[in-house]
Amino acid sequence: MSSTNEEIDLSIIVVAYSVKELVDECFTAVRNSTDNLLKEIIYVDNGSTDGSVEMVKEKFPEVVIIESPTNLGFIRANNLAYTKARGKYILMLNSDAFVGTESLQKTCDFMEQHTDCGVLGARLIGRDGKLQPSARYFFSPWQNFIVKMGWSNNNISWLKGVDNMQQDHSRILECDWVPGCYLLTRKKIVDEMGFFLRDDFFMYFDDIDICYRIKKKGWKVLFYPNDVIHLGGANMEKMDKITEKDLRVTKLHLESEYIYFRQNYNLLYVLLDFSLIILFNFSRILKKIFLFKKKEIQEGWGNIAMATSILIKTRFGNKSIH
Repeated sequence: MSSTNEEIDLSIIVVAYSVKELVDECFTAVRNSTDNLLKEIIYVDNGSTDGSVEMVKEKFPEVVIIESPTNLGFIRANNLAYTKARGKYILMLNSDAFVGTESLQKTCDFMEQHTDCGVLGARLIGRDGKLQPSARYFFSPWQNFIVKMGWSNNNISWLKGVDNMQQDHSRILECDWVPGCYLLTRKKIVDEMGFFLRDDFFMYFDDIDICYRIKKKGWKVLFYPNDVIHLGGANMEKMDKITEKDLRVTKLHLESEYIYFRQNYNLLYVLLDFSLIILFNFSRILKKIFLFKKKEIQEGWGNIAMATSILIKTRFGNKSIH
């Protein structure tokens, strides 16, 4: 770790909400890293009630802790942490992502050696070793639609999806974006852009959005074949239990989806995305009518109403509602 006056190689940002055991495992993995980097961990606690802060203070006194009395959301908490970051490199690390002993050193070394790389991701695997989507591709409203419909086929250009799990993940891959559970970037790039993560998002689309903005500046986004264990969704599961009525996963995702398309593309993309969401749900409703699935039919109409409501509340992707 580092002292106050030393130049920092790496700032690791971790945000969590009432997942004490995962935070413990995440920080332990970082501590067990065999790197020789000068690094700092900045931990934003989003109003945990399970003793997470006390545990971190006791077991990881080197960690910089920022306590929020309320749940700021993943994106805004990361932005709060970024204001304290001093490293040459910034690593977004989920509390349910556990680095290998060589992950930090190898990915930072790669960035040092490849000065055209603006963002670097790792090979994400479950505890069972199963590969997770790690080198991803930008999607349009059409691609979003075909994935939902189950029509994606990477062998047909107009049916390509967001992921190609058949490609060789044992080598360096150039892609469009990497998941934010392990996303390494250069602080100088973020400072030049003027902001870290888009504050309009409460959760979701932060990783694809920052990669889009960095790639638009001419930097490469690359995948590096070093394993990082990722469990997936732990913070969201906790939050959804507490705020089921107001902040359901689907609402947050859809809100960010509209904002992403509006801020990075244009209004036409938002309208096309909305239209295809309606078409997808209509197709499901028709199918369920023939199968006499009353509950699923009601859910379909509910999804259409929700998509319409969020479109209006966000002013067609122009503002956040959370």
